[in-house]
Amino acid sequence: MNFNKKFFFAASALMVASTPALAQVESASQAATFKGVAAAGLQVPMAFGASWGGVGVGIYGTTCDCQDDIDGSAGIAFGLGDADKYVGLEVGVGSSSLFGDQGSGDSFGEVGAVGLKLHTNLPGDAAFAVGVIGTGRWGDNNPNRSSVYAAAAKFFDLGPVSSIVNIGIGDNQFNEPGDTGANVFGSAALYFSPQISVFAEHTGRFTNAGASFAPFKSLGLTITLAGTNLGERYGADAEFAGTIGYGFNFK
Repeated sequence: MNFNKKFFFAASALMVASTPALAQVESASQAATFKGVAAAGLQVPMAFGASWGGVGVGIYGTTCDCQDDIDGSAGIAFGLGDADKYVGLEVGVGSSSLFGDQGSGDSFGEVGAVGLKLHTNLPGDAAFAVGVIGTGRWGDNNPNRSSVYAAAAKFFDLGPVSSIVNIGIGDNQFNEPGDTGANVFGSAALYFSPQISVFAEHTGRFTNAGASFAPFKSLGLTITLAGTNLGERYGADAEFAGTIGYGFNFK
């Protein structure tokens, strides 16, 4: 497949810091990819990340049993450093009160958190990252919990298709409610072209599956749609979620 892996690693994993409904994983939409690259997941932190010059914005929405039957979030993320030479730092800031935080009455921007990810690109089309989500919280009704994680990912060229496999370990939001210690999360994405992908992921709590599309090769617009909580865990229904993101590189 004609896949610019170096550009993909530097740009497409840019993660917008947003908080899905049902207290799933903060900083998890991965909505903002750019230059026509589809996303590799929805709610699982990726080891690949943004370096200096990468900026993205995105919105996340999901059906839920809450006010107006929809919950959402919005965020912005940017990269610092150089993951090819040394390490990159991806910084994301998101608000989980896009539509009123799950019926709490908060207006837009009154609830949110920060996500930080240190990442480096490794030989063999791989990457490693450590990060924290849900830190720097603000808002009286903030459902976020600070969680730390480590993740590793690898790109596979399979000829007519490509794949990205990502696996990690984290605490709190990646663990069963009330449990201490750490839990495993992961995702696998299959790319039919750089602009079209399908994926499955497990957040440590929920199993999700979906597809991502980048409609334009030269425009950093990405749309990701998925079914979430497919196992209907904790007495909650499976839901439909989606992100729209836009990103660019000013280098």
